[in-house]
Amino acid sequence: MKIIPASLVLALAVLVLAARSQEFGYPAGGEAWYFLKAGFANTTFVGPGTWTVGRVSVNGECARDFAVFQGGKELTNPEIQGDKAFDLKVRWSWAKGQAYEVKAELENAKAGRTTAVTWKGKSPAKKGYWNAAWKNYLALVVSEDHNVERMNVPVHTGFGVLSHYLKSTDEIRLVKADIQGDDVAYTEVPFQIYDVRIWNDPKITALVDKDEKTGKTSPRYHPTTSFNLAFLTTLKPKEKATYLVFYNNPGARKPTFKTDLKVTGTGLGKTIENDFYKVVLHPKSGTIYEVTEKSSAVKLEHKLETNGSIHWNPDVYSPPHAWYHCSDWDNPPYTEDAAGPIFYSLRREAPLPQPAGIQVAITYFFYSGTPVIIAESLMEIKNDVFVESLRNAEVVFNKAMFNRAAARTVEGKLETWDFASTRMHPKHAAVLRPDTPWVAFYGDAKGVGFASLFLDLSLPNRHGGPASQQQPYIYIQNGPWYYMSRGFVYSFGSNNQTRMLPVKAGSIYYDKNAFVPFSFKKETGFAGILDKTYAAWKYSLGLTDSFETYAESPEGWIVPILTEPFEEGVKGAIGTPKKK
Repeated sequence: MKIIPASLVLALAVLVLAARSQEFGYPAGGEAWYFLKAGFANTTFVGPGTWTVGRVSVNGECARDFAVFQGGKELTNPEIQGDKAFDLKVRWSWAKGQAYEVKAELENAKAGRTTAVTWKGKSPAKKGYWNAAWKNYLALVVSEDHNVERMNVPVHTGFGVLSHYLKSTDEIRLVKADIQGDDVAYTEVPFQIYDVRIWNDPKITALVDKDEKTGKTSPRYHPTTSFNLAFLTTLKPKEKATYLVFYNNPGARKPTFKTDLKVTGTGLGKTIENDFYKVVLHPKSGTIYEVTEKSSAVKLEHKLETNGSIHWNPDVYSPPHAWYHCSDWDNPPYTEDAAGPIFYSLRREAPLPQPAGIQVAITYFFYSGTPVIIAESLMEIKNDVFVESLRNAEVVFNKAMFNRAAARTVEGKLETWDFASTRMHPKHAAVLRPDTPWVAFYGDAKGVGFASLFLDLSLPNRHGGPASQQQPYIYIQNGPWYYMSRGFVYSFGSNNQTRMLPVKAGSIYYDKNAFVPFSFKKETGFAGILDKTYAAWKYSLGLTDSFETYAESPEGWIVPILTEPFEEGVKGAIGTPKKK
């Protein structure tokens, strides 16, 4: 009998192995997959040596997403020791009470052998996949990593799916999965879709990539539908939650959600309400004009000078030009995200009328279910300019509103001021570090206040280095009004106010603040609530998405296009071929 060396033979043996363990898992609590976990115990028939786990299938259908475990650890590469037990965790949308067969093809390249192992199991009589009418899902794992409690904080994130899986964003559903006992509890979560974009260029989608080894071709690009999604989440400190975005159900109707968010009015003069506040925007500038704190029914306002708005900045004073604030805008260009169940946003962008070359953008975000209003602003200086004032984050109130102010310092101390005994304008009532967490105005008699939480600040220069600054600080003023502001370059607020100070072209001033109208009881105060709100909104949540690998996606790596056509070789480099 002639013996053929194993290295010259491609042998295929299918071994049905006894189940060492099995698990039918849910995407919940930070796990991103519905999965089958198949355990292979008696692998001595596979043989010693290094074996690569290649194609994995479930009930004959290719499963492209899987993880391999051996020795109690997930392997970074799908290479196992063939004579030792191992587990496969396979992404699979399992249904209750169904039989499943997992087959894994193995290859020992050194020995020139292939084989396959098969596991069989049956899913338990539990809920299983949320709804089979939705054929696809992606998972978003949201993690709280800063050890603070989050209560109704917004999540904004974007996704891109292959277009033929998503006919309309109306079919999308957002579901939170939580382990409940030995099964799962599903909760549909209100959400908002915005900024939907479709990429489909037939000239480019026709391009293919050729695998040099196999000669197979595959598309380099697929039509892609991208969208942004917003929702509110509540998390305990260090908690992880899994949110599932279900899609590919063309017959599904657009969902409707109850919301406390309401937007009325036309143009810039909108009125925005939720259960906590009613905000009126100025009809000409779109800035916050008045705020009613609903639990106390107290209207907070300014209305003493110029346009009377509460929110004034950014601003620039560059004599001999007049002092100009963004609250002085007259019908600036704007865009808005229509009010959905989660948020309404308004973005205005325009140059200041003088001096020339100062571009400003301000965006408000109003949310359901929270008293927090987000105000983002960016000011770019395009020309060198000399100023006496360049400021941001100013809010101004009528003195009938409040009688005291408070701030949380960077050392954690609570400082308070009684306006009856502070320095008066033009001197500052208080001067604070630029990284002060929050400042609040409040009235003891009315039990109402308004806080600015300073969430983010960035001061770069697009040409390099930082933006022009002269010892930035936050300050409080007590004059015909009460106001707080942040000075970046502010000689006018000093005892030598006639100095003209330079601001270099390319300077950029970005500020992100949270405005919070609030009511309180004198015996309990409000500082603790503002501390919690600051921590919850200051620190970003961890976001990790997990997509299935689409069947259309190439199995091999597509080499990126790194350069346009060029003449190879760098003059003078070692190894550069000589020109003939």
